[in-house]
Amino acid sequence: MEMAAILAEVSAAVVGWAPAIAAHVKVQFGGMAHSSSLMLLHSLLTLFIQFPDAFGAEDERKMARRLALAACEAHRPLTARLLALHWLLGSGKFRYAVPGLAKWFYPGVFDPLAVKAKKLDCLALVAAGVDADKIEGGRDVDQTIGLVDDGLACVSAFRWLPGWSTETCVAFRALHVVLVAAAPHSTDGSGCSGAGELLNSTIFHHLQAMLVDMTSEHRGLVPVIADFINRLLACNTHRWAGEQLLQTLDENLLPRLEPGYQLASYYPLFEKIAENETVPQLRLIELLTKQMASLAKKHDPETELKTWSQGSKVVGICRVMMKHHHSSRIFFPLSCLLVLTIKSYPDLEVRDHARICLRMLSCIPGKKLRHLMGIGEQPAGVTPSHPGPLFDVPSPRPAQDLKSMPDLASYIHLERVVPLVVKQSWALTLPNFSIQSRASGQILSIQDVSSTPPEQEKTPQPTIERIAYTQEALRVMDSKGAETLEILRRHFACIPDYLHSVGLKIKIPCTFRFDSEPFNHAWGSDSAVPGSEGVDGLPALYAATINFSSSAQFGKIPSCHVPFLLGEPPGSGMDIMPLDNGHRLESSYCASVVIELEPREPSPGLIDVVITANTENCQVISGSIQPITVGIEDMFLKASVPPDILKEDAAEYYQDLFHALWEACNSCSNTGRETFPLTGGKGSAAINGTRSVKLLEVTPKVLIRAIERYLAPFVVSVAGDSLITILRGNAIIKNVVWEESDSAPIVGADALVPYSVDTNLSLQRIDEDEFEVGAETYAHLSKRDMGIVRVLIFLPPRYHLLFSMEVGYASTLVRIRTDHWPCLAYVDEYLEALL
Repeated sequence: MEMAAILAEVSAAVVGWAPAIAAHVKVQFGGMAHSSSLMLLHSLLTLFIQFPDAFGAEDERKMARRLALAACEAHRPLTARLLALHWLLGSGKFRYAVPGLAKWFYPGVFDPLAVKAKKLDCLALVAAGVDADKIEGGRDVDQTIGLVDDGLACVSAFRWLPGWSTETCVAFRALHVVLVAAAPHSTDGSGCSGAGELLNSTIFHHLQAMLVDMTSEHRGLVPVIADFINRLLACNTHRWAGEQLLQTLDENLLPRLEPGYQLASYYPLFEKIAENETVPQLRLIELLTKQMASLAKKHDPETELKTWSQGSKVVGICRVMMKHHHSSRIFFPLSCLLVLTIKSYPDLEVRDHARICLRMLSCIPGKKLRHLMGIGEQPAGVTPSHPGPLFDVPSPRPAQDLKSMPDLASYIHLERVVPLVVKQSWALTLPNFSIQSRASGQILSIQDVSSTPPEQEKTPQPTIERIAYTQEALRVMDSKGAETLEILRRHFACIPDYLHSVGLKIKIPCTFRFDSEPFNHAWGSDSAVPGSEGVDGLPALYAATINFSSSAQFGKIPSCHVPFLLGEPPGSGMDIMPLDNGHRLESSYCASVVIELEPREPSPGLIDVVITANTENCQVISGSIQPITVGIEDMFLKASVPPDILKEDAAEYYQDLFHALWEACNSCSNTGRETFPLTGGKGSAAINGTRSVKLLEVTPKVLIRAIERYLAPFVVSVAGDSLITILRGNAIIKNVVWEESDSAPIVGADALVPYSVDTNLSLQRIDEDEFEVGAETYAHLSKRDMGIVRVLIFLPPRYHLLFSMEVGYASTLVRIRTDHWPCLAYVDEYLEALL
């Protein structure tokens, strides 16, 4: 264009001496009339004005048609079309060169809505300009608001038309133009030039009120309003306007809404509010809580699909909150909402999803939680090459060299909370001899005696051994024996039969943890959360499953699940401090795991442990770790109390039960021929007891401390004034029978090691030694034995262990009776380890 202007000046200067130069101009530049570039056509028209004689009438008509076509082409910029129109209307030659040229500018099909759209664009620009002038006075305010309201009156049908209607698009396009015109985009990238003025402007406040009214009165416009706000949020310049509109809807719209099925129309807006970090979530969570309670109340067989659909959407909104907000800000109200859903919502799938969300909210720290919620989602601005879930598949990880990796047991630990008194390393296994090889009249230890079932109920398993004995004459039993049998029957009636029902279970509390440094070295994961420090920079395990198995008779051991666990940082090994009672304080880097066993026999054993977990890098960890040792003390349980026994009478019951079992476990007792029905009425048990003694050469101070620390829950009675005084003063053993008397306790005549109450068991007597236990001293006691402590221990599934500890000043004789003789091998080591 510059060249054409220079050429026109040169040609005009020499045309007087060389007239033929004009013809050369036409020949050289006349072809530009057919160019699609309007700038080349503009250059040709500049030469045409300078040399009109060089162009004929046909050339004029050709350029007029070309200008008319350029002005009507909708794809051209508005400035180019206006330039073509300027040439046609500004020159009389072109205006009248083509007859009927004006008809070219009428649309082929008249579209009144398009005209309205253009008018609304003009009104929006004018309204933004009037509001920007900051003219004070009510009249001017009404004028600005009136321009917007009057303009939208021409498309007022959008309020009740579907959201996809053209009039609705035109109306919200005009509202968007109002905002953009009032705060235009900056050319230097410094942000919005009029953001502060627009926030305080009349037109913006009026627009906020208008959107709140439209949203509350016309539910069909909710998706359109959500898209309108989303368009503002997607623009870096006008994001603040979208956030301000969301805050306005949160403050003014949510209090107007009522829970019910119609509230589902507002879920798209709720998702936008949940996504925005600047909007407080308390009002939304309260409304959703009311909604879940209302849906649960209205549930019936005809609304099952609605209940599932709306409940799933509410839980989905909760997930959006967890992803975009700090968990500390929303923890309490959101956890209340999820707990309500878990407890009372009728749909099972919704309850499961709520349970997963609650577990993640309560276990996983904030940054890791938000990172985890975003794994697998499509990144912003990226279009997947394959539709569907193919885009969510994580990229494959390089294979790990399993041979070079350290053993899992070196950095993943499952440890007992209460350490064992006896570090048991062996277990007694008895062969299963055939019942036919036993001599007639032999009584088994406790065996199952089952009533003969009908023929149709007989199954090949399980094989139940029966008690075999010779036919004997009727026995005569005194009142004491009958009373003993009655106590035993009541006791065994409280014991479940594990062959026909669920047996008694024992629980072993453990802690589960892993070390960060060797874990990162093995799996090559420093931190999956970029820019994280402190706790957020530690590795983590997700969805860990701990499976147990054992060759011992512990029944089927259920697996344990740990949803989330942070690695233990270097140098924090002292976070778990052992206490005096054997328990440990749990740190934030440990998870509590409880192993439940259903023993078939009271014997020690090992539990093999296999873990499976996920890392933050989408890797799967699987392998064995150190086994858990089960000791004989893990089998110690208190005997069950019949339901008709009052709490204040439990001590007397335990004492009577101790004496009944003590008598029944005597080898010469007649109760061995009796059978006692178990709970359920199918199985019965018999008692064949055995007895032993153990001499503990320790002082009473050491013994009493051991009893109070390990055996206090199982003590049923204490005899002897001296011993009673000490144990009562320590106030650790409670709710037992205190057998106070003036005389010393009498030793039973059936003792394996008989002795007199006036004769000490030890060769050397300690007369002058004084020692303290609690606040009491032994200096003033007599030089005879102090008393007897009776201990009753229940061994699952149905056995018993009885101690009668005759406490002396220099030694203690422990008389042991049990109806399961293999346990004596472990009890001897246990008593040695107590001291």
